[in-house]
Amino acid sequence: MPAVNTQAFGRLITLEQSLDHLPIGITVFDEYFQLIAWNKTVIDILRAPPEIFQAGMPISEFIRHLAASGFYGEGGNEPLTTQRLQDLAEGELTREHALNDGRILEIQGFRHPNEGYIYITQDVTAQRQAESANKELAAIVSASEASILGLSPDGIITSWNAGAEQLYGYAADEAIGQPFQLLSGNPLQSESQELIWRKVLRGERVLQQVAQRTHRDGHTISITLSMSPMFGDDGAVIGVSGVAYDMTERLLAEQDLAKQRDELARLDGQKNRLFSIIAHDLRTPFNSLLGFSEILSDHAATLGPEEVSEYAGMMHESARQANGLLETLLEWSRLQMGGLQSEPRPFDVAGAIDKALDFNATVAANKDITTERLESPLLTAFADPRMVETVLRNLIGNAIKFTERGGDVSLQASRRDGEIAISVHDSGIGIPTARLTKMFQFETDASTVGTDGEKGTGLGLQLCKELVELQGGAITVESTPGHGSIFCFTLPSAI
Repeated sequence: MPAVNTQAFGRLITLEQSLDHLPIGITVFDEYFQLIAWNKTVIDILRAPPEIFQAGMPISEFIRHLAASGFYGEGGNEPLTTQRLQDLAEGELTREHALNDGRILEIQGFRHPNEGYIYITQDVTAQRQAESANKELAAIVSASEASILGLSPDGIITSWNAGAEQLYGYAADEAIGQPFQLLSGNPLQSESQELIWRKVLRGERVLQQVAQRTHRDGHTISITLSMSPMFGDDGAVIGVSGVAYDMTERLLAEQDLAKQRDELARLDGQKNRLFSIIAHDLRTPFNSLLGFSEILSDHAATLGPEEVSEYAGMMHESARQANGLLETLLEWSRLQMGGLQSEPRPFDVAGAIDKALDFNATVAANKDITTERLESPLLTAFADPRMVETVLRNLIGNAIKFTERGGDVSLQASRRDGEIAISVHDSGIGIPTARLTKMFQFETDASTVGTDGEKGTGLGLQLCKELVELQGGAITVESTPGHGSIFCFTLPSAI
């Protein structure tokens, strides 16, 4: 009896035990495709009865057993066996099988250097499902309208989908490998981006952050940005994912809606103010007209000439106030509705000032207020003279209204930086500083009683502002309480 090499036998036993503990199934066939070795794992993976594994079993018999157990799917045992043997004859040593129980097995065959074949069988169900999920996810990411990109921990762009290309304007080959600062076009954007980046690197998520970025062509885009850290097995951040949506049009729409709300609120305020003017300010002069006319109608026969003249003068003043107020209301209303169009033409500025002074002469005389046009060079403006006269009448009327008896109002025109500047100076009571910023805001500017108790609407200055701006000019005011006011507006020069 030959001596047994116990050391070699021990190594063989160890090898067999090791093969049994491998996570993959192993079957070995000789050069004639007869089974000569196998491990326990292949029995577990194939879920086959252990007794079918017999040394010397032809592979045809092994395949027939698998076919009978449903390993190759539906069909007769012999046709399935014949097809698999034909595949082997044609050299197909590797194949995947989708089993009826939902598992996917991969069998890889290798030709042994010393003749024969080794087959490795492993369950790849989880791997294939993960690959399928990754493909599905990749397809979703690729087709998504959202910008989806990946970043390395040092801020280098590692992935870039079609949505990112659409949002930022860079193709994938232009963006991948570049630092994420590629997307920030100014210091403010860079600072915001750095703050978000530092937060994500600390392991925090940033969700729905509204930010601005720069498109490849240079224009600014508004986005809503979410960024999430990706962690390795040790808990360290190994990457960052970013998802962004274009918010530019939405934000612009929200801004338009806000403007519309503000405009509606402004119009509503103006409407209420107009109703207040019609209900109170316009009623006052008409009540005076009705009262004085009733006295004249009932007592004309008994009134003396001086009394008739006095009442007639009062009626005239009431009618003049009502007419001026109506003209202002109608002109302003037409301006708001677009029915009042500017018709500019060259006209003499001094002549327009004189007409406006004549219009207010009676009111000024009644308060013993001196009005004058200071000498100035010949100036020709290019504007709508009717609108300019309306502005001058209102400014002069206001100056008289807020000037004490015996005061003075003067107007001066000059050339300034290629324009014509017309200023109205008064020696009146002045305007409190808190009111100066609201002088031309009709909806917030309540009327103020004049030095002789004259009432107003607060609409005149708003009308002046809009008429001046319609000519391409601007209006300003300077005032010190107790030291008068200066209203100045500019017009285009015809020369």
